[in-house]
Order: sequence, then structure tokens, then C-alpha cells
Amino acid sequence: MQLELHSEGVFVEGRIAEFAAEAAHDAPGATRRLHADLVASGGPLVERVEGDERVRVTFVWIGPQTDVSVRAQVFDDPLALSHPMRRVEGTDVWWRQALVAPAVVTTYQYLVDDPFRGVDPTDLAAVGAVLGALRERSFADPVNPRSLFPQTAVIAGETTAGSRHRESVLRLPGAEPEPWFDTVPERRGTLTEHRLRDRTIEVWSPPGAHGALPLVVLLDGECWPLVAELDGALDALVGSGELAPALVAFVHNTGGMAARTAELSCDDSFAAFLAHECVPFLRARHDTTPDRVVIGGDSLAGLAAAHAALNHPEVFGAVLSCSGSFWWGYRADDSGWGRDGEPEWLTRQIAARPPRDVEFWASVGSLETGASPLSPGVDQRAANRHLRDVLRAGGCAVTLVEEPGGHDFATFRRSAVRGLRALLPPDPEVRPCR
Repeated sequence: MQLELHSEGVFVEGRIAEFAAEAAHDAPGATRRLHADLVASGGPLVERVEGDERVRVTFVWIGPQTDVSVRAQVFDDPLALSHPMRRVEGTDVWWRQALVAPAVVTTYQYLVDDPFRGVDPTDLAAVGAVLGALRERSFADPVNPRSLFPQTAVIAGETTAGSRHRESVLRLPGAEPEPWFDTVPERRGTLTEHRLRDRTIEVWSPPGAHGALPLVVLLDGECWPLVAELDGALDALVGSGELAPALVAFVHNTGGMAARTAELSCDDSFAAFLAHECVPFLRARHDTTPDRVVIGGDSLAGLAAAHAALNHPEVFGAVLSCSGSFWWGYRADDSGWGRDGEPEWLTRQIAARPPRDVEFWASVGSLETGASPLSPGVDQRAANRHLRDVLRAGGCAVTLVEEPGGHDFATFRRSAVRGLRALLPPDPEVRPCR
């Protein structure tokens, strides 16, 4: 069914169109029936579309508010910080629709009194300034049982968030199963906390660990156990024999968003800290194999991991990049963020001196399209594809996986599992980091 909402000049289709027609005669009853359908769906309404491989996803918020938006990377403008929703006239029902590939997994939240309205997404200071208000005005989908801890809260230094303010996970019908995130194994590994200078490092040791183990270092370390729940997935993967036992060090950031941004943007001193202080510190406290280290991260942390391996290949033998921000580098003026007048600074350095003894495993989300003014002419997906091509041309071992998802931890954590399984297979004879 398709219905034109004359007051707004737009068309609405599917179940929400049926609701709009019913609500014109019985708004309370139509709202109750729609809510029951949302509960049965466990989240947004998902409907097949005749003649289209994609599915129609309708995000629905029910409430008396006067300004509601949705944060999700499935709409036509994927770089927008939020997307205004429309209210069905005479009801408390707000909606927005998108056509999405059926295998997508991504996150979303509803925003009330949207603090992003009018904020320039390229103005990092302005974005950072609204994060405090964002956390209080962002809400999980009340009918969706699947959610993650909000990454914005972690970057702001918070370690608690009420269930109402988590990020909901959209899993479409064709999504790949993720059993390691859905089960709690009988045997659990341990997390040991260390302090190095003013930085926290948590080390995950597998259940029943004994003897020397390979070392993995993951940047944005506070996010992996808290947001991605990766330690539980590692318990399941090692316990099932799908992943070789390893020590995984989660290296936390220091400071807030500005400090994280500066440190992870190809900072030579941070790369040296990781190679010459962090890794020796961990080897001195844990029994590790002499193999070179796997270093990884998400977004800017993926960029920083690749930069550290390029600068210190004697320490780091493999890179695990989950949607690495390889577009980075463009600097519009002396006050801007970047390195010079062009995007993809690190890829250009790799082209000049390919790290042939470092293996790269990278991923990027299929939804990560649309060039930002921070990287004129280059989007996240194109930058990762270009990095792959430059590495191959330089004789480097590289894998790039395009995940059906966006720039979020629902995608990052699936990529991390996939990458670790490739870089640390159960058979030690095929490990790349010797």
C-alpha cells in the first residue's frame, strides 16, 4: 500500500501507510495495533519490496514529542549526523523509511529534541560540544532487545549508561549469524588491568591459558570489551577451536574526543610509544611468543594501527583494521585537522615505502559511502579500496572485506572476529606474524 501524506508532500508505503489510513478513523486503536506489530518485529518494520532485492525498513517512534530524529547510516545521506522523522498527522507516531540490503547489521538510536540540528559534521569542536546533550536525548528502540553500549559515552569517558540510552542493533533477515556474540560459554577468560603512565591497558587471557601465546594489541581499547563485548566472543571462539589462543591487549585512550583524535591521527610519538613502551611492558608481564604483534583498531584507531606497523615493522607483523579512516590527511588551512593538502596521507606513505613484511587484514562497511569535506572526493569505502590496491601494487599481503554494515561497532566487532580468525588460525604453521 502507498499513501500520500498531503500535508507533508511525501509518500509513505507498506505497513505505516496502512496505519496512517486506519488512524484517520481510529488513531488510538491503530496505534495499539502498530505497537503490537513493532513488538513482534523486535524493532523497525521490515518488509519485502516487489521487484527490488532490498527490503523496506521503517523506523518508528511512538511518543508525544514535537521533534524526533533517527541516527542510522542507512539513508541517502549517510554522513548526516541525524535524520528528521515525520509524524503521522493526528497521532504520536513518527516514522522514516529506507531501502536497505537484506544482509545489513548496523546500529541506530532515536533522538528527542535533536542536538545535532544545524551542527556542521566537519566541525569536530562543535560535534564534541553537543555530545553531552546527545547522550541524554538519545534513546534505544524500546521494542528491540538487541543493543550495544553507546560508543559516544565511552569516548566521553563514561563507563555506565542506562538501558534506555544504549544503541539498538538492526539485524536484517539475511544477516550472517553471529553465534559467538549470542551465547555465554561455560569457560570464561580473564581480563587483567594494567596502568602504563596515565593509560589503562586491559589484557584478555583465554580460559585455561598456559605457555607462551601470540600477542594482539587493539587500540580504542575501552570500546572493545564494553561496546563490542569482544572478550565474550573471544571466550566462545577459542573455546570452540575456531581461533588460536592469544593474549589480546585493549589499549585505552587518554583524555576525551580531542585527545583521541590527535593521538590516533598518524602521530609518530604514539606509534613509538606502542612499539617501544607498550609492547615491551606487556611482554614483561605476560608469557608471549617471539612472533611479531598483531595490531588493530577501528576507524581512526585502524589508521593508527597501520601507521604504527609502517613505522615499526620489526615489532608489528600484521594489521587488523576495522573500517580504518584512511581518507585522513587533507588539511584545508593552518588551523585545520590533517597533514597536507590532499586526502589519504598514510596510503601515499605506503606507496613510497611498502611494508612488504607486514600482512594487512582490513574491512569497511558497505554503507560507508559519501565523501566528507574532511576528505574531498574520497569516502571511507573508496579510501579502503585504494589502500588495498596500493598494498597489492607494493607486493604486500592484503585482504579487504566489505561488510554489510556501517561505521559502528555492530560492524566493527563482526569484522574483528573475522580478521582475528584469519590472522590467528588454530594451526600455528599458517600464522603470518613470524
